[in-house]
Amino acid sequence: MTTDANLPPLSFDRPVLLRLRSIGDTVLMTPLLSVLKAWRSDLPIAVVVEPLAAPVLEPHPLVDELIVVPRAQRGLSGLRERLRAVQRLRAGHFDAAFNVHGGTTAAWLMWLAGIPHRIGYALPHTRWLLTHSVPPPGELWQKTAIHCVEQQLGLLKAVGVPMPSPLPRTKLYSDPKARAVVTAKLRRAGVQGAYAVVHPAAAFPSKRWATAHFAAVIVYLARRGLHPVVVVGPGEAGVAEELHRQLGRSHGTVFFTDLPLAETMAVIAGSTLFVGNDSGPAHIAAAFGRPLVVIFGSSNATVWSPWTQAPHRVVRHPLPCTPCAGPVCHAFPEPECIRRVTVCDVTEAIAAVLGG
Repeated sequence: MTTDANLPPLSFDRPVLLRLRSIGDTVLMTPLLSVLKAWRSDLPIAVVVEPLAAPVLEPHPLVDELIVVPRAQRGLSGLRERLRAVQRLRAGHFDAAFNVHGGTTAAWLMWLAGIPHRIGYALPHTRWLLTHSVPPPGELWQKTAIHCVEQQLGLLKAVGVPMPSPLPRTKLYSDPKARAVVTAKLRRAGVQGAYAVVHPAAAFPSKRWATAHFAAVIVYLARRGLHPVVVVGPGEAGVAEELHRQLGRSHGTVFFTDLPLAETMAVIAGSTLFVGNDSGPAHIAAAFGRPLVVIFGSSNATVWSPWTQAPHRVVRHPLPCTPCAGPVCHAFPEPECIRRVTVCDVTEAIAAVLGG
């Protein structure tokens, strides 16, 4: 296993990128596609994802092969699914695998598939499964503040893939059929002209701004001539219902609570503005080049801020305890990092992004 901080350049012709887990993380790996294709336009790129995030990459022109593996399940059925995934990887005859996610599942899949070159970060629980163990991204980039995109690109940088300057931004593409369906749905809902997408949900409380605050922002957006469109994903309908109660009957806001991910992407792609919590949809908006305002609580904005050249603002209230892991606040009875962000903070950010 190679572990030197300056790894020798690696020659490969059939790479596969393993990017399991979340939607936002999958969006943030798209610069790797751009870098690889800029380096070698003829290089076929395969990506392994889980079903939840697959629609993110299905229409992407730089993905030559998308391998969808089910989320790990317990028991015999889960083992069968994993063996099928290994067989598919073996059949692909890949010569280099990059553990972009960094987790144990991806490391085991590439090892069991017998891929000759297995590249990942030198983590204690997976490094023995690798052939090329990459040093920490701070060493690779010679700086302490590392964005998630830079962390993932570090795997390519470590094996000699040239890095352009500036680094490419995230980039997504919308499925034409999904765009057509969304256009019809918006028209039926009475949305004509410019609209703003609002995403009021998040994974846990320290990332979830109050729905009453989002209600006030929606009123502000309507006054600015933007039709508010609220979008939430699976398991987030309760947040939308609470927001609907906060707004009352006469607000005119459109709510989408059951869109497939491809249609959610299409709604965001067509928007004039995105406003929401730090979450996957925010990264989707950034990758479509939409102006956006993202509200941060416990998350590390240095790592997770939008990777975009579009107008954007990150709104946060720094505290000595932030950033933190987030699911449980250990410093206050309630997560003050997100609670102390005011409506005025967000509307001022919107005004700045929209130009006054």
